[in-house]
Amino acid sequence: MATDSFEKIPTPGYSAPTHSYAPTEILYSTAGFTQKGVTLAANQGILPAGTVLAQHSGTKRYHVYTNGGSNGLGTAVGVLRRAADTRTGEQQANIVIQGILKLALVSGADSGAITTLNARTSAAMGTFTF
Repeated sequence: MATDSFEKIPTPGYSAPTHSYAPTEILYSTAGFTQKGVTLAANQGILPAGTVLAQHSGTKRYHVYTNGGSNGLGTAVGVLRRAADTRTGEQQANIVIQGILKLALVSGADSGAITTLNARTSAAMGTFTF
């Protein structure tokens, strides 16, 4: 049986008899948890849950955070709650703007993002708190 190295996003009418979809939950706890709906910019590929995002200052669309990026893309604003496929166009999604997340599932959180989000990490607990 073949194994996939990526998370499949469920779509209507799609079935994979040898695979099942289990959404990746990035929340460590719901205590102090806040999320908001956003529009992800198109053509970024498949974004996994836990991706650190930034808001483009001109278009107001959300992109993958880039340390030192221009047009607001160098300022982390939140973490993607669920995986999203932006290959075919803009997508609606939720980002966590406050909460306790599973550290192993947060991607793109360099020292700049941690500072901007006023976050702290705990390797012992496996948490990313902001």
